[in-house]
Amino acid sequence: MHRLFPLLILLFATETTIAREPESVLRGRGLTSEAPHGNGNVYAADIVRHRDTLLMYYGGQGRDGHDRIHLAISTDQTRWDPQGVVFAPEGINHVNDPSVVIVNGKFYMYYTRASVGVTDCIGLATSIDGRIWVDRGPAILPRKKPTWDSLLVGRPSVTWDGSVFRLWYDGRADLPMGAPDVTAPKSPRSQRYVGYAESEDGVSWKRNDAYVYSNDAGGIHVSLVDGQYVMLIESRRGTEWASSHDGLSWKDEGLLVAKDERTSPHGHVTPFLFADGNKHVLYFGAARSEYWNRNSIMRVDIDSLANAKER
Repeated sequence: MHRLFPLLILLFATETTIAREPESVLRGRGLTSEAPHGNGNVYAADIVRHRDTLLMYYGGQGRDGHDRIHLAISTDQTRWDPQGVVFAPEGINHVNDPSVVIVNGKFYMYYTRASVGVTDCIGLATSIDGRIWVDRGPAILPRKKPTWDSLLVGRPSVTWDGSVFRLWYDGRADLPMGAPDVTAPKSPRSQRYVGYAESEDGVSWKRNDAYVYSNDAGGIHVSLVDGQYVMLIESRRGTEWASSHDGLSWKDEGLLVAKDERTSPHGHVTPFLFADGNKHVLYFGAARSEYWNRNSIMRVDIDSLANAKER
């Protein structure tokens, strides 16, 4: 069995009990994030530190049904100040699930992009300040049938290891039976897979032919914790996770943080692990609807969970 990193070693039980309720971070308000139902839909938080400021990029569904990428800023994670929409290229229906890295002073944002329907691909946008973005168009497209990612690819999670961009993403060959898209292929065995790609310049990608993880995993976030890769996975039970020594061979670790019946009764959407010194904070979309279309962004301190587990 591989070495287990000290921060999360206490969280290996099948279910982890939250010592205190998760804290609310952001709710969808206003035309660009209140969703067609008017009750708000924000999720897919991704945080980077730029100088003395924390920048949180996140998706918001507007009153018109379209998704756009928003920005909120903070200096201490206690208060987040929404700055509004920062990225919404014209003519694109779905613009969401941002994953951002800063390399040599340049911002790279990989995001889910769909002109119409659910035929997602992974897009790239760049910036010099993290606020004004230039759309570079599709970066990774679905492949030809009968591959496991022939229908759509999306919801990227990117890292920079000092010499190479590493990117993990969702892929599908078909949708479940009963899915609302009438033109997409469907199967009773439909599931999501996690793919992997590398790039030296962040533009041209070489991806693995085979997926690196299955288990119907999606809405993932991958990060390096004490020399080990950690993959957070969205689910209706809460945040699940897997671990890896190289980012390619993964071990299912089960449920990391269970849903809260009051604040996230239908699970966690697009979780994100933020490292703040020795402390790690889990951000997630708290699903208040079984359709996963009424989410707010919440957070919980992983250290507090570890301490509670020790007791």
